[in-house]
Amino acid sequence: MDSMFRNILASIIRAFSATLGTVRVILILLFLGFFVASHTITALAAITSTAISAVAGTASTVLGRSNAKTVDLASDNAQLRKDLDRERRRASSHVAENARLRKAAAVNFRGKSMTVKQATQSVIDRTMMRTTRSTLANVSSIPGESLPFFGIAIVLAATTYELKTACDNMVDLYDLQVALDPDTARSDDRNAVCALEVPTQQEVWSGIKKSPKEAWEGSISTLESIAGRMKKIETPDFGGAWHRFASWIGDRL
Repeated sequence: MDSMFRNILASIIRAFSATLGTVRVILILLFLGFFVASHTITALAAITSTAISAVAGTASTVLGRSNAKTVDLASDNAQLRKDLDRERRRASSHVAENARLRKAAAVNFRGKSMTVKQATQSVIDRTMMRTTRSTLANVSSIPGESLPFFGIAIVLAATTYELKTACDNMVDLYDLQVALDPDTARSDDRNAVCALEVPTQQEVWSGIKKSPKEAWEGSISTLESIAGRMKKIETPDFGGAWHRFASWIGDRL
């Protein structure tokens, strides 16, 4: 029994070995046949070559595109750096130009550096404030100035204030001229206004008593040169009534 089993097993092993050997021989023959055919048959050789080239070409194309993209990106980055440097230089140039313009626009007004607008506005503000106060003082002094003889003191006080205001305004305007263009600044007008002096009450009254008509006409003549409306004022009658009034006032001085 054991001998029979061993014989059957040996037969099976021999049959399997024979089959395996046959398969190997067939595979070797097929490979050799394909190899020979690929070198002898044109179509098959072309297909084989095309397949190999396609695989190799695909890899080469992918690598080429990657290299080209890298080169393009490097070129773009270089151009962007150039553009950035150019914009930085342009910005620096603008900053320098703005600084130059600000410096050129600055003036030295009374020892302080400021813009033309600031200097001009400073003079305008002070001039407007003085003019407003002087005008109000002048208008409010009219009733007191109208009093015979005693109104002279009010007139002189109001005139003194107006003269001080005019002098301050002329000083401001002259200093502004010096700041804007020293070559065109004129001190004559400023000096002429600031050098004016208001006469005393006694000096005014003495001139009136001496020649009231001359004093009147002198004042009207000056006013007519700056205000045409003054021509409508008629010269009063400095007759006997005036002389009696002047004598009466004179006795009480």
